[in-house]
Amino acid sequence: MFLSDLIADLEGVLDSEKADPEIKRVIHDSREIVEGDIFCCIKGQSANGHNYIKEAINLGASAVLAEEGSGFNVPTFLVEDVRNVLPRVASRIVGHPSKELSVVGVTGTNGKTSVVNILSEILHKHGVSTATIGTLTGVLTTPEAPELQREFRKYCDNGVEVVAMEVSSHSLVQQRVAETHFSTVAFTNLSHDHLDFHKKMDSYYRAKGQLFSKNFSGKAVIAVDQEYGRSYYKKAITEGMNVEALSFQNRNVAFDKKNSSFDWRGERVTISLGGPFAFANALVAAEIAIQLGLDVADIVSGLDSVKAIPGRFEPFSITEEIAAIIDYAHTPTALAELLEGCQKIVAGRIILVFGCGGDRDSEKRPLMGEVASVGADVNILTSDNPRSEDASKIIAEIISGMSTKPHSVQVARRQAIEEAVAEAKPGDLVVIAGRGHEEYQEIQGEKIPFSDKEVLLDVISKSNSLGQR
Repeated sequence: MFLSDLIADLEGVLDSEKADPEIKRVIHDSREIVEGDIFCCIKGQSANGHNYIKEAINLGASAVLAEEGSGFNVPTFLVEDVRNVLPRVASRIVGHPSKELSVVGVTGTNGKTSVVNILSEILHKHGVSTATIGTLTGVLTTPEAPELQREFRKYCDNGVEVVAMEVSSHSLVQQRVAETHFSTVAFTNLSHDHLDFHKKMDSYYRAKGQLFSKNFSGKAVIAVDQEYGRSYYKKAITEGMNVEALSFQNRNVAFDKKNSSFDWRGERVTISLGGPFAFANALVAAEIAIQLGLDVADIVSGLDSVKAIPGRFEPFSITEEIAAIIDYAHTPTALAELLEGCQKIVAGRIILVFGCGGDRDSEKRPLMGEVASVGADVNILTSDNPRSEDASKIIAEIISGMSTKPHSVQVARRQAIEEAVAEAKPGDLVVIAGRGHEEYQEIQGEKIPFSDKEVLLDVISKSNSLGQR
């Protein structure tokens, strides 16, 4: 596509009337530039793309999309806000692929990953080719617009029919999903998180609410047990959307570590996912499937085949009488609901291992500590992903909210898991929270391989081989 076609009808000024290069890709990371790319300069929280224009040109950039002139001899399209234009050129250059797919967008503080994966299982069982985008598939929950639109095009070309994706609040504010056509969108819940970015809950709430607009979709599934959900429901109705208001109440829910049962549309449904969240996530996925045209019988059959989701209430056996759970719960509400659920299925004590991430919402740290004091019998505090912060400082902030002192502090996460396993007695449940599926820790800018699952299994194996169990 020639540059003139790529920027046609877009508001801005092209600083070259002579050159009209052919553009093959839209790229925002200068390190990925090759000949034929247009380099798009994003002003981010930690870096400004305008500082990398020379590097991009040296690598072969054929044009630049920017907010400031650079003086370099390359066609530059100057716009007021690159983020506003980026999704439009990113979608245009690959032929607006979301219009050829059924794209489902799921937003909410907790449950997004589970919903998109459960939905994928339902559709797969019904013979629908499906792909997922989210926390389990990439560095960002929702990719930047160029990567997202290229993914959509790849799925189109590979015969995928439905893409189920997580839509983060960051992506809505930063317009990453602009120019994406959704067949339906969904909301799970909203609670304290990401206030390092949004600053206030009201801003976080309004960011999520952007998804419930006819600009994105004509249909929605919205959980309405919270006031947030009821407000989104009213907004969507006002927008003229076809909305399913979903309540999790009066579902006759039963669950243990590995299974859950609940009532839905006159059926008694059982799924092979345990814990307190599974039924709610399954209900959202089921209602989305209804909006995609599946019938109740096919959805129930699909739910019956759902598999465990990595790091989401993932159960393990330490011994025949001692179990462990790994869960991604990393917000005060998610941790509280996790521990309340565990209290219903444990005969002995709950031994909790957790920490909080660095360079993220620090206000939730004492709140997490308060929740842990109430919900767990034994608290072992440790590092999560401290990033550039001191892990001991993060732990101290968690402790400041605790009504009872933690059992111990083990900054090294492996040592914390080892202590939890050693401490556990018959009937106890070890809960390792916060990191879920993640396979590395980020410490002072270095990514160090670390999987809660692999460490737990290794600790169990060594414990058993030494005859300590």
